[in-house]
Amino acid sequence: MDFDLTFVVSGVTVDDDAAVDVLLERCDALLARAGGVDLLSVTWSGDSAVQAALEAAAAAHAAVPQLHVRRLDRDLVGIHEIADRTGRSRQNVSQWVTGTRKAGGAPFPAAEGTVGRSQAWLWTEVNHWLSEHNLDDGSTYPSRKEMTEIDFALANAVRLAFRYAETSGFTEGRERVIDELHNKHIPGFLNFLSGLDGTIDELGQHILIVADQHESARGVMECVSSFQHDVVLVTSTDQFTAMILSTRRLSGPTKIVGVPELASVRDWLRLVQDNPQAAFALEAAEALAKVPPIQRRMAIAA
Repeated sequence: MDFDLTFVVSGVTVDDDAAVDVLLERCDALLARAGGVDLLSVTWSGDSAVQAALEAAAAAHAAVPQLHVRRLDRDLVGIHEIADRTGRSRQNVSQWVTGTRKAGGAPFPAAEGTVGRSQAWLWTEVNHWLSEHNLDDGSTYPSRKEMTEIDFALANAVRLAFRYAETSGFTEGRERVIDELHNKHIPGFLNFLSGLDGTIDELGQHILIVADQHESARGVMECVSSFQHDVVLVTSTDQFTAMILSTRRLSGPTKIVGVPELASVRDWLRLVQDNPQAAFALEAAEALAKVPPIQRRMAIAA
């Protein structure tokens, strides 16, 4: 089912042309500003509104990492807005509210509150009531209960921060990895991360290093070593792979496997597969001085 969702966001504004373009291209999402609040509107498919909202929020953050999805916009409407959206007069809408028209069936929803002297309603509840009279806008929105669940989940959600090696020329391959993550693996992946804290930075974000399988292993290993905590490497070779990598001091005697200077990420992963308990160091002497041995702590593949 498709759900129409509008999120309150921060970190980007409609004046950021690059962010606007990326969100539209990759998520078919529109960034706007209304009432001094930055909003992101998107239609997303899911088995439930909660699933759709969380996947849409994760996809938007992946597309524009500085974007933070805060909560759902409640989309409060008064009589004037309801009249505009339905193409009816304000007098008609007032009669719906008082029950003098369209009195059959469920009563008009209770107002959410008042703004000044005017009442305001949740559009999702008004639209549901209108659907009983074939006057709705044809869209499906989260219910009040689902909105609460979504806001709670967003407030406690696993936050991802995508990082990349400095190697240039692999943007498309990295984007394919991110697309595969969000299109096929995101629910299980988030569940995988939810029990971990070693890969979280000072902002509470899990650090994911995204790599094209063909880029230099050296560049990625240097990126891994630039963090003072564990990180997650995500890439796709014959299958999607996520590995927790650590440069922490080795706890005991550990086999060190050399990674050739010209090895690709794919080559490195083959070495890891063949030596799952080993640590890996660059064979080049000058690189070894900068990059400590890297050990795999955990891995998943799909």
